Amino acid sequence: MCCGITGMDIEAYSSLLDHSWLTFRQQLLDAFPKSAAGPEPAAPELPKAGSNSSEPKEPKSRPSVYSTGHATELFRSSLEGRSEGEQMSIRRRLRLRLGVISPKALVSGKGLLDAVSALGLTRYTEEDANDMVNLLADFIDLEFEPELHKANQVNGLRSKSFDQGLGKPIWAWPKSDNFRQTAQMGMNAFAEPTASRSYNVVPSQPLIELFLAQESDVHRRIFGQRLLKQFQAMKEILLAGDTNRLVAELTFVRINDLAAPPEPIHPIMYLEPLVAVLIVGNGVMIGFQTDPSYKDWHGWPYVEIAFASFLVLEIFLRAYVLRCANYWCGSEKFWNWFDLFLAATGISDIAAQLIAQEKSDIAGTSLLRFCRLIRLVRIVKVFRIKIMRDLRLMVKGLIAGIRTLALAFILLFTVLYVISGFATMTIGSSERTTEIGLLIYFESIPASMFTAFRCFTGECVNDAGQPIHSLLASEFGLLFIMGYVASYMLVTMGIFNVILAVYVDITMKAAKENDALTAEQYSRESVRIARTTRELLKKFSTAYHTFIEDTDVEKTPCLKSMDSPMVYTEDGMDKVAISKELFLMVIQDRTVQTLMDELDLPHDRANLFEIIDADGSGTLQITELLQGLLKIRGEVSKSDTVATLLATKAVQSMVCEMKEESALLKTTLKAEMNLLQQMQQNLLRSLLQAPRLPGEPNPSPESLEDLPKADLPHKAQPKLRWEPSQHPEMLAEPGEPDFS
Repeated sequence: MCCGITGMDIEAYSSLLDHSWLTFRQQLLDAFPKSAAGPEPAAPELPKAGSNSSEPKEPKSRPSVYSTGHATELFRSSLEGRSEGEQMSIRRRLRLRLGVISPKALVSGKGLLDAVSALGLTRYTEEDANDMVNLLADFIDLEFEPELHKANQVNGLRSKSFDQGLGKPIWAWPKSDNFRQTAQMGMNAFAEPTASRSYNVVPSQPLIELFLAQESDVHRRIFGQRLLKQFQAMKEILLAGDTNRLVAELTFVRINDLAAPPEPIHPIMYLEPLVAVLIVGNGVMIGFQTDPSYKDWHGWPYVEIAFASFLVLEIFLRAYVLRCANYWCGSEKFWNWFDLFLAATGISDIAAQLIAQEKSDIAGTSLLRFCRLIRLVRIVKVFRIKIMRDLRLMVKGLIAGIRTLALAFILLFTVLYVISGFATMTIGSSERTTEIGLLIYFESIPASMFTAFRCFTGECVNDAGQPIHSLLASEFGLLFIMGYVASYMLVTMGIFNVILAVYVDITMKAAKENDALTAEQYSRESVRIARTTRELLKKFSTAYHTFIEDTDVEKTPCLKSMDSPMVYTEDGMDKVAISKELFLMVIQDRTVQTLMDELDLPHDRANLFEIIDADGSGTLQITELLQGLLKIRGEVSKSDTVATLLATKAVQSMVCEMKEESALLKTTLKAEMNLLQQMQQNLLRSLLQAPRLPGEPNPSPESLEDLPKADLPHKAQPKLRWEPSQHPEMLAEPGEPDFS
């Protein structure tokens, strides 16, 4: 027994103990006589202080600890459509992770925290777990009846039993009608519920049912907005702990971040579309104000009051949502300061117009109105919709190419300065230039530079619309034509194209760069990839269990109708093997296609199976599938090529080492064979030279084949053959008996 335990790891030993206890408990229940089982007498209700004991009281029926009440009326179970074996396996796994052996057990907040902490979720405290447990106790109206004569019971590794001063738990799910009436009577949507009970324990049965229920408004009503995220994280880690651990290891993220539910959309995001409409409307108003037909309209001050009011309201809303510290010192503090500057300038302009009934004296107020349009860049930056992806790429490329654009301007300025110097000294100083009326275009170097730039860009005409280069060619002849063609080829065909090529290259590099520039953004992007990978894993695991293991296909729900339940990703994960047919069927699902798009996987997904199946086994294990998908995602980078080169060199070095070892073994084998032949020859010589007894005949000529091969001519050497049947003991392995 000790030897068996020593060869077993602690997890397998723990599972064996849990299974043995459940089996032993079931045997005891089966052996209990049914006739002896009767209804348990209800404990008499003691009169409360201050109440009249003589008044008749209606008997109050309370459900027992096993009662489920009206759970099916409040929410639907996520196990619907599963077989009984799967449901039992899921419930058993959840109970074992909670440390609950008996359904009568009480799960404490500390026990719940220990259960999720053992699976890697460590972001919550014992106080948070107690708050969640007490809120559930309030919802099910948990009370305890004292039991005077009760034997000690062992109910779980991390649970409280009835004998710890609490008594027998009495609870019931509220009726659906009462729940709706209470919801309509009204809790404030923004108010967080507060627990009135402080037991810090809850029966395991309602907790398990709540974990296995489909999320609805009931969960939000029980836990509120704050603890609902905690409940979702604990549900995810309890029902799919192995899945989260595997994905976290492959994507290098923390389980705390992976198990936590996605953050909801920030309220400021709902404000951005309205702000964008107001900014565009303000720009349109500024355009009408500059038009002579509408410039003197008397209603412009009131329109500006409306836009200024919206701007001030936006500032107050942002300050309220972001709070003061984040508003003044957050990541968008410069934009917020700019908004305050625009609001102060606009209010001053409007006040001056209303008081003095004339245009504002603030200099540059009209230009400041146009500065409001710059805020559109912020709108584009915050938006994460696909329609803005190309525009965001262009803005990013423009910002990345500003330095190159400045250097290109310096290069172009230098070339134009040299060309304009020659043109001013030759063409500008000639009297023929004055006669044809082109002196104003070449009288100074700045004028010549502007004229040369116009000619190189296609606007080479004078005020009368006549082409300047044609007039100068007819006046100065071949010498001007050769100089103009050379300078045009240098600037237009050379410098302009080089600038364009470098600018395009910088834009493409900026497009390929990752958006996660800061550590926070990089962490957020890593968590997003990990969550997407986890959902993709659930899809493949669901498809495997649905179409491979299930025998009753008619009762099994379709893959498209499933919500990728996490319960499918736990049992037998190491046994999941995705075949090529199943892989091709799963990737046809639109949800899977969307997940693959989010992972930036290549579009030729029908060939991904052969690429990921490197060993050519014809099936993909879960770990092999995830590693392959994570390696394939994104564009091909230099590191991928270098990794392939280094791997090839490593294999080449291993082959060279094997070749050298084989050559060394071959040389050693030859030396040993030569040594054996010499020993054989010496043995035969010693036998021939040994003294013979009287009357023993000398060796006959027929025994030449027994002589050493070295003493015989080459043609006369006999062919030595080794027959396995003559030496069967040499065929047996070392230590194997000979049965021949």
